[in-house]
Amino acid sequence: MKYLCIGLIAFVVSFVTVRAVRAQDPLAAAKDLYAAAQYEEALKALDALAASPPSPGIVLAVQQQRALCLLALSRKAEAERAIEAVLDIDPFYEPSEDDAAPWVRTAFREVRQRVLPGALQQLYGRAKQAFDRKAWPEASSGFSDVLKLLDDKDLTLDKGAQADMRMVVQGFLDLAKAAAEMSPPAAPPRAPAQEPPAGGKPAGASEPEAAAAAAPAKPATPEDQSRVYDATATDVVPPLPLRQSLPIAEAQRPIGASKEGTVEIVIAANGTVESSSIRQSLGIAYDAIVLQATANWRYRAAMKGGKPVRYRRLVRIVIPGR
Repeated sequence: MKYLCIGLIAFVVSFVTVRAVRAQDPLAAAKDLYAAAQYEEALKALDALAASPPSPGIVLAVQQQRALCLLALSRKAEAERAIEAVLDIDPFYEPSEDDAAPWVRTAFREVRQRVLPGALQQLYGRAKQAFDRKAWPEASSGFSDVLKLLDDKDLTLDKGAQADMRMVVQGFLDLAKAAAEMSPPAAPPRAPAQEPPAGGKPAGASEPEAAAAAAPAKPATPEDQSRVYDATATDVVPPLPLRQSLPIAEAQRPIGASKEGTVEIVIAANGTVESSSIRQSLGIAYDAIVLQATANWRYRAAMKGGKPVRYRRLVRIVIPGR
C-alpha cells in the first residue's frame, strides 16, 4: 500500500509538471490540441502565438502546424498559403514520412512544385547581390543553396535551362570561394548607431549614410515597367528559364560539326518572349528554327524592387552534329 501511494503521488506530480510545462509552451499546447483533433482550438492558439514577435524558428514551426490544422479542416486555400509561408522561410522543408500522412506530404509537394521556381530566383538574386557587394562568405553560402535547390526533385524546370543555370552558378560559387580565400580578415563590426532624434541622422553617420538609412525603398515606377534591363543592372534579379527548349529532329541536325550561334531575346514582365533576333547566325535554316522556338519559351520574369520588369538577354545555341 505504501509503494502504491508513492507511485500514485509520483504520477500526479509528473502529470501536473507536464501540464505546467505545456501551459508555458503555447506551441506544444497547440500540437497537443492538433493531436486531439481539436483543430479550431489549435488554430486559435497558433494565431495568438503568431501575434507576438516570435523568433524565425518559432514562426516556421507555427506555420507548419497551421498548415496541418488547415489541411485537416479541408481549408485548402488557407492551407496552401500557410505552406507557402513555410517555404518562404525554408524552401527546402518537406514533411517526413514519420511526421505526416501521405496526403499531407502530397499537398506540400504540390505547393513546392508551384513555388520553388520563384524561391530559386530569390535565392539566386540574394547570392548575386552578395557577390556584387563582395560579401564572399554570404555569396558562397547563397550559391551553394541555389545548387542544392537545382537538384530538388520537386523543382519543375526545363532540363536544358536547369543545366545552364547550374553551370553559371557553379562558376560564381568557385569565384566567390577563391575571392574569400584571398581576402584579408574582416574588420570588427561597428558599434550600433545611437537612436537619432526626430528628423535627425544617426550618431556618427555621414550625410550619405544618413540619407541612405532614411530613404524608403522605392517601388517600381512606370519607367521600370517600360525599360528593358540587362545583365549590367545589378539591382535587377535576372529571369529564370522555365521552358527554353529547341525542338530539333534527328534528321534536321547538321551533318558533321555542331552549329553554334546566339539569339537575343527580350523577356516581357509576364515571362513570355516579346521579341527575338539572331546575333550570331547558325545558318539561314537554323536561324528560322531558333526564332520560331523562342515564341514558346517561358520565364519567371526579372524582378526589380519586388516587381516584374522587362529584360534583355543573350542565349547561346548549340545544335550537335550527327
